[in-house]
Amino acid sequence: MAERKIRNWLIAAALLLCGIKGVELFGNWGAAQLECNRLQLPAAALPGAGPLRIALLADLHNDKDLFAECIEHIAAAKPDLIIFGGDFIMVDARFMRTRWAVEGLRKLRSIAPTFAILGNQDYEKLEQVQRVFATAGVPVLRNSAIDWTTPTGSTLRIIGLGDWNEGDDAPATCMRPSGQESHPVLLLSHDPESRWRLRRFDWDLMLSGHTHGGQAGNPFTGDFISFRSSTPAGLYEFEGNRRVFVTRGVGSTYNMRFFCNPELNILEVNKE
Repeated sequence: MAERKIRNWLIAAALLLCGIKGVELFGNWGAAQLECNRLQLPAAALPGAGPLRIALLADLHNDKDLFAECIEHIAAAKPDLIIFGGDFIMVDARFMRTRWAVEGLRKLRSIAPTFAILGNQDYEKLEQVQRVFATAGVPVLRNSAIDWTTPTGSTLRIIGLGDWNEGDDAPATCMRPSGQESHPVLLLSHDPESRWRLRRFDWDLMLSGHTHGGQAGNPFTGDFISFRSSTPAGLYEFEGNRRVFVTRGVGSTYNMRFFCNPELNILEVNKE
């Protein structure tokens, strides 16, 4: 009897270990299935700026292979503008021998004008991250704004904020109060929850990441499961005519995703 109990326990333990390993392998597989997703936005998303094609990638988290895939997709899409939405690194991963990062960013810059913001993870190795962007010639917008001329000759104001979670956001230094902006505003803020602090400022479309889409989705409904944000992934309307787009991001935490594949996004703003 004792031998049978021991055998049953061993079988149960083996099955449990196999199940855990199977879940891990499935999660690892999902984390490698990069998607290049296109989304058509109405002209009202950036009034007066369209037609405009924007490539958005965020939350790379040191993933060299997926970064290379992103570059290939972006080159094929021929965007007018490229935005990196923060978290180039993962805080607990080494960020050394950064030639791959510099060369990849230079390739992006050769495709189209490229701008970046910082994510919460980037602050842990801030000097290295800033050095990589500077060496590649990619401007980091940190509580700063630029006026960028679109392919049609109109002016688009691009505003990049420091990370809200790190207390580094200072919108009053680079944003105008509601009703005082004369150009369409593309706002870059890593965490979409920061939108609540920006209600009194003028902006049209916010691009964010940070959530990873929760790294888990409901396979039956397609909904994403996130405890970080009420806007885990996709396009959301915010208080009238503003919009927030949240990308699921490229990298992942623990290198696992379940029915929530990594993505880069090609956003196409239609002409009025």
